Formats: sequence, structure tokens, C-alpha cells
Amino acid sequence: MASAQPSTAGEDPRFTRSRQAITGALARLLQQMGPYPSVAAVATAAGVHRATFYNHFQSVEEAAVSVIAEDFRTLGTTGPGGAQPDADPAAVALATLDAMLEALRRRRNVFLVASAWRSPSGLMGISDLLVEQVRDLRRTLAGAAGVAEADDVEDVYAACGINGVLSAAVGGSLGDRPEEITARLHAALPAWMRQPAPPTAAG
Repeated sequence: MASAQPSTAGEDPRFTRSRQAITGALARLLQQMGPYPSVAAVATAAGVHRATFYNHFQSVEEAAVSVIAEDFRTLGTTGPGGAQPDADPAAVALATLDAMLEALRRRRNVFLVASAWRSPSGLMGISDLLVEQVRDLRRTLAGAAGVAEADDVEDVYAACGINGVLSAAVGGSLGDRPEEITARLHAALPAWMRQPAPPTAAG
């Protein structure tokens, strides 16, 4: 997924600056809770031409996914607290998801726009990002008891389930019920991440 990729060392600095200007402008426009911004509005706010916007993204929705991808990279959500191979997979997974949920709540409007994007893989919203998070956790926890080998179908299934719970939590349909959100996130995890069940899921 192109929008989720970080800048590379050999990339033209002008390309990097214009991309950052676009995502920064989009985040600011959405933070103001104004109308759904058009490509023209985002380009104007970023100080670039519409053609420059399309050099980076195909739509405002794809640009929103890129904002969230950068947030995830900043959080270092592949291993909260520097996960070690002997760490409890369920605890690491839930800590990762908690950090992601808080980031998404801070970017609620960005997330809602990103949720409308269908990636080239066919997945909706930030599901591609979540697939990568699941795969990163597998790599981080390789060697831990019960951690399964790579399974693309399981990773996609888990990512879509997690995306659904995060969407409900950020959108407000789960209310302010941390225990229920945790229980639902736990249920969406692959089996190798679900042992032991978190105490908050009881009941």
C-alpha cells in the first residue's frame, strides 16, 4: 500500500516535503471539524497544486490512511514497551491495540475519512495497516510459546475484525466502556494472541 510507506533515504526531499504538507493540511482541516475536504481544498491548504496531490495520493481517503500510518509508526506499535520474545503475546497485542485506539480517537475525523478508502488489496479503511501490525507482532514475538507461523488468511481475518471493533469504538457505538472494547478486541485476535484472556473480558 503506497500511502502507508515511510519516506526512503534516497527520496527527493521536495517529494517528501510536499507529501508531508498534504497530510499535515488534511489533518488540520479535519481537526477543525469543517465539511469533508475536497482534493482542491487540501491542495490549497498544503500550498501545492492539485496535480501534486495526485502525484502522492489518488484520493483524500488514501491521504487520510497515510496520516494514520505515520501515527502508527510514531507510536512504535509493533512492540509497546520494547516487547521481548518471552513476552506474553496477548498482553503485547492488547497493549498495541490500546495505543492504536487512543491514537485513532485523537484523529477521529481522519479515521472516519480513512474508513471509506478501499485499498488495492480490496480491504477497506486501515485494514492493510492492521494486517502489517499483526505480521509485525508475529515477527517481534517469534519464538514465544504458542506464536504461530505466518498465515496470510488468518492475518487478514484478524485485521478486518480488529478494524471493525476500532471503528465501533472510535465511532462511539460501543460508548465509553473500556472493558467491552477490550473484550471485543481480544476476541478478534488470532488464537496465538488470545492466551490468557484479559481479566477485563470476564463476564
